[in-house]
Amino acid sequence: MFGFHKRHRSLISIKELEKEDQLGELHSREAEADVDAFDDEEIESSDTHRQTRNLTMIYLLFLAEAIMASSLSAQVAILASTATGCFDTDASFLRSISECAYFAGSSAGVIWGWSADRVGRRTVALLGLVGMAVCCVSMGFARGFVAFAVLRFTAGVIGSAVTVAGMAMLADVTRGSKVRAQVVARLPMIAFCGSLGPLAANSIRRLSERRVFEILEQYPGLSGQLACASLVGIIALAEALLLEETLPAEPSCTFPHEEARDCEKATFLGQSLPNESDESLTLMEVLNEKVETPPPSRLTTSQLLTAPSILVLLASYAMLSLHSTTFDILLPHISHTKSRDGGLGLPCSWLSTIKLIIAFCAAARILKFVPRVIERVGLLKLYRRMTWAFPILYTIVPLAGLAASSDRVAPAVAAVVSVLAMLVKATLAGAAKVLILLLILSAAPDAESTGTTIGVLSIAELFKASAVGVSGISYYLSSVYSMQVVNGSLWAALAVAALAGAMVTRKVKETPRVGTDIPEACLVWQGMFDSESEREESL
Repeated sequence: MFGFHKRHRSLISIKELEKEDQLGELHSREAEADVDAFDDEEIESSDTHRQTRNLTMIYLLFLAEAIMASSLSAQVAILASTATGCFDTDASFLRSISECAYFAGSSAGVIWGWSADRVGRRTVALLGLVGMAVCCVSMGFARGFVAFAVLRFTAGVIGSAVTVAGMAMLADVTRGSKVRAQVVARLPMIAFCGSLGPLAANSIRRLSERRVFEILEQYPGLSGQLACASLVGIIALAEALLLEETLPAEPSCTFPHEEARDCEKATFLGQSLPNESDESLTLMEVLNEKVETPPPSRLTTSQLLTAPSILVLLASYAMLSLHSTTFDILLPHISHTKSRDGGLGLPCSWLSTIKLIIAFCAAARILKFVPRVIERVGLLKLYRRMTWAFPILYTIVPLAGLAASSDRVAPAVAAVVSVLAMLVKATLAGAAKVLILLLILSAAPDAESTGTTIGVLSIAELFKASAVGVSGISYYLSSVYSMQVVNGSLWAALAVAALAGAMVTRKVKETPRVGTDIPEACLVWQGMFDSESEREESL
């Protein structure tokens, strides 16, 4: 009737059981932490891959513009019947007019920059790519120089949409001066790759001449322009599929009313319920007093053009564009003249090959050294020093040519000196443009005004277009005065323009100032509180 109950004593102590429970919790926490870290790594790797892909798409925008610009310039050799391997004076002048028409059209970047801040960078870039493809095809049907100049101007207008939108995207996706310098320093190499377009266009044109196509015989430049349109069209299709918008979206969410706060949630969090009779405000209530989020601070073009620092930076870039473009336009004129006459003494048949090699070497040097020098010296200090190198270069080159043209020096030595001078000039000009772009990107106060700020810089393209006046005067005077007088006057004009640009650069500031450059009313200010202030401590 009576039962027996045995008690079995556990050999494991309670402390050890507690330790096992703690170890189990620790292992579970470590497992959860490993899962969270793995998820974070996946998200971070996917974000990095997406950023790399978007940056590649932005680089393709600049490549498409370089392809179109270089392929259109190759059309001059077809339109100028007197132009053979080397351009004569008439063909060189026609080429300079076409280049300046393109530069004049590029000043429309002011409008595209304003549009990029309103409708988005991606929309403006895709619109420009489609227009560039149409311009390439239309250029193939141009048989007169007037039609060619008009289409060249139109191409500049449309091409500036791609460059301005691309620069605004680079400003959006780059953070930090070091990363931005490395990204912008790649643009000269991309421009060099696009300059290979005329070689491909000429090769396609020569291949098409072997076959009998009536339309190609009637329009000899159509085959090369169709190749240009095909490349730009492929890039446009890739951009439409892969390019992402970089303009920050306007925040649509608003701060909720304190009266609409969940009472149960407030009780759980230990927050006080709203009391209409309580007239005191907490710090968070002060910050959340506005129901609607204020609109972004978009600066207008007129406001930027009245900012002293922006005007000085624009004037510096305008002078740089004037003397650098004048040198490039006059290069076919002064390259094949003798060194004793103030020229470069280079064979005319070698000029295109030499320019191609120099462009690659200059782009490679810019890509390798400019970011490093910026990190050591500083952006503004480097730009100021570089502008002083141009008047020195324009003074030394003709003097070195005269010294190398003596009977004791071989003609090859004079040619080598001229090639080195061209290399130094191309490197300095490309590096100075990279520095200008970095300065203008740092001058933008916020993302919503970046496109407008970059567009203002497009006004300097008009000074590039004015270089045709200098070239026209030189071509006219070459038939009246001696070549030595004309070339000496050209070198003197380049040195004076470069010296004026260096003087203006002394006034350039690295970033604009609020109040003196940008009105305070144009910016959207957020609340800032000093923890040591007695007024905020009372709140």
